[in-house]
Amino acid sequence: MATPMSPAALAPDDDTEVARPAPERNLGAQTLERGLTLLALAASEPMTVGNLANASGLPLSIVRRLVKTLIAREFLAIAPDSVVRGGGELLRLSQASLQRLDLVSVARPWVLALARQTGLSAFLGRRELDKSVHLMRAAGAERVAVTTGAGSTRFLPETGLGKALLLDDDVASWTELFGAIAAEERGDWLAEMTLAAERGVVLKIGPAPDCINAVAAPVRDATGKIVAAINVAAQAQYLDDERMAEVATAVLDTALSISRELGFSPDLVSKPPSTKRARKV
Repeated sequence: MATPMSPAALAPDDDTEVARPAPERNLGAQTLERGLTLLALAASEPMTVGNLANASGLPLSIVRRLVKTLIAREFLAIAPDSVVRGGGELLRLSQASLQRLDLVSVARPWVLALARQTGLSAFLGRRELDKSVHLMRAAGAERVAVTTGAGSTRFLPETGLGKALLLDDDVASWTELFGAIAAEERGDWLAEMTLAAERGVVLKIGPAPDCINAVAAPVRDATGKIVAAINVAAQAQYLDDERMAEVATAVLDTALSISRELGFSPDLVSKPPSTKRARKV
């Protein structure tokens, strides 16, 4: 059941303000837009009806009317202290959506588009303990291609995709993992990971003789947690330093697009915690 409404929070106004939508705008669409605005505000940060009016820029009388409707439908709930927050129906819809969400299905069209845009093979992978697991590959147009298939696993510090999956880990975790690979392959891994965490993208130069370079970025869910990563990988002749800088923009945009479909908002992650810790080392 919906939480009973506080009389003080939703009492009628004493003023005589009247909302007059522009004649050319559809009234129903305007009401829906306003309701969605209030729903998003209250769900992200519980607040009073008065604060909702201030945050939305809508007249208090309109906010009270729309909030009352949303509470009746259980999309919002109001507590005894007059604070409005997301309601039970909103939570039920969120859970139902998450249960039906399939990472590969969501990401596939974006990864395919990334391969077409760059002309290079693109990959999607997720983390399992200290390894990355490839979930899909989208073929590029390069004659000599990286062909890592679905189901392949690699130790996280060894690949660009694996490093992207590590960007939110702290320095202690990085130290443990990078300490397990050969010293000649580590390079200045702390500086590399710190810079990647600041930028949100990994630029990996592969060692000889294969010289496989990669550009990778994490994919986040609605909580801001890294749940997967995408990357573009190719031999240096197709992906040199200059091209990597160009491809980085496409990879970041694609990762953000997939993350948004998973419910992510960029406001959830201002700066990875590993970056702050790395500066103290």
